[in-house]
Amino acid sequence: LTDDQREVARILAHNTRTLQGQIEDLLRFNAAAFAARRLSRRPVDLRALLQQVVDGQRLQWQARQLQVALAGPPVTAAVDAEQLSMALANLLSNAIRYSPAGGRIALSLASRPGAVWIDVADQGPGVAEGDRARIFEPFYRGETQPEGAVRGSGIGLSIVREVVHAHGGQVVLLHAARGAHFRIELPHAND
Repeated sequence: LTDDQREVARILAHNTRTLQGQIEDLLRFNAAAFAARRLSRRPVDLRALLQQVVDGQRLQWQARQLQVALAGPPVTAAVDAEQLSMALANLLSNAIRYSPAGGRIALSLASRPGAVWIDVADQGPGVAEGDRARIFEPFYRGETQPEGAVRGSGIGLSIVREVVHAHGGQVVLLHAARGAHFRIELPHAND
């Protein structure tokens, strides 16, 4: 091959890998959205579930020298542990990705009359005001990206929303002085 032909082949190979990644992301999102509609609920200790999610990503947050704090009492709720765990893992993964080295991520669990709240807050750059309205849309990637990181697919938060909505709850991005603060609210989960 000539140099020009090698360059064209390199560009084609790169574009093929990019397209393949996008197709795989779409399939992952569709599979997660479908699974979220077919919940298998059982009583679950949500604090223990949160601890499993934190432990499952220990290597990632330790590599960035982050502190991850979990607060709140044990709360039992009828949820699909596998699906909710996936949603929580997505939130924690984002918090790790956007947190500055040596930062702190706070996870908290609270029981309110008729509801359970799960909060995940980090000390990263937060969500740009222009991104707030679209942050949960599938394949939407905000303008603020971690320096040097591979750009995400934009499906993580939309999967969180699908799973939480399937549980009859909502996930919201709260205003925070610093970083991003997400709250999952599962109504009547502790009744």
